[in-house]
Amino acid sequence: MDAPFRFEFVAAPRDLAPYVNTLFVFETDRERLDDILPAYSAQMITFGRGHARMQFGDDHVGESSDAFFLAPMQQAAPFSMKGPVRACGVSLTALGWAAIADLPVDTFGHRRIDADRVLGEGSARAMAAIGADFASGELEAKDACMRLADIVRTSLNPPSDNHADFIMRTVAWLSADFNPDVAELARATALSPRQVQRLCKRFFGKPPATLVKRYRAIRAATLLSQPDLDAAARNEVEAAYFDQAHMIRDIRQFTGRTPKHFRTDAPSVTSDTLGPEGSLRRRKLKRAWNRSGTRAQPIPQRQ
Repeated sequence: MDAPFRFEFVAAPRDLAPYVNTLFVFETDRERLDDILPAYSAQMITFGRGHARMQFGDDHVGESSDAFFLAPMQQAAPFSMKGPVRACGVSLTALGWAAIADLPVDTFGHRRIDADRVLGEGSARAMAAIGADFASGELEAKDACMRLADIVRTSLNPPSDNHADFIMRTVAWLSADFNPDVAELARATALSPRQVQRLCKRFFGKPPATLVKRYRAIRAATLLSQPDLDAAARNEVEAAYFDQAHMIRDIRQFTGRTPKHFRTDAPSVTSDTLGPEGSLRRRKLKRAWNRSGTRAQPIPQRQ
């Protein structure tokens, strides 16, 4: 493998579209790969080969296994991989996390969770077997992803209609503008401000105003990474922030990078994960394969 890694995205089956952003496989032959994962949605991952450690906070490091979840991320998190790595997984939407895990994001978000806690032992074992078969070459990338999709399909327990409606209306509200009006979300959901705050924290991890910052930063980073971004779109991004310092601070918090690094030539996991995330926003963006030259700091290995 000439590139430092291969990150391939596989479209989700149509029936899973409300629950799945994308399916993916990840491979690297590097002995050590250090990078940063943006504040992305929940991930269902199986490592068939290799190992990873992610720094969720100052005193909170999570380790990969043959079957685990990354609960919805609340800020960018650096990670280190010990390769070679062969992994595959599923990126879940907010509705997908609610339908599969049913764990409140304000309590269980931004952490690693064993797959058997979410799926049960049988499905967790099946998930691990898929990872092992992909790593051994018995399964091609698309086949491995489709088998993971089968596990998602059989694990769905959708939330109540009212909660599903709230999640979808909140996503639509976030997608409507860089700085959507919080009062508009209450009007759209016909709920009191207190109810909106409570449900936003449960299903997204943060109250509406803070949630806007994360979605805005991911959208801005995705747009700014496009080499052919026109001046009008760039001006729209910049107008969403008080000033450049505000924009840089927020984008760094939620992507781990600053805007000036988006167009350099070095590939990064950060840049590849921003593509699918950006495609969920109010515009049909083509995948932003941005490039960052900033080297992530290695996570200290456990003694």
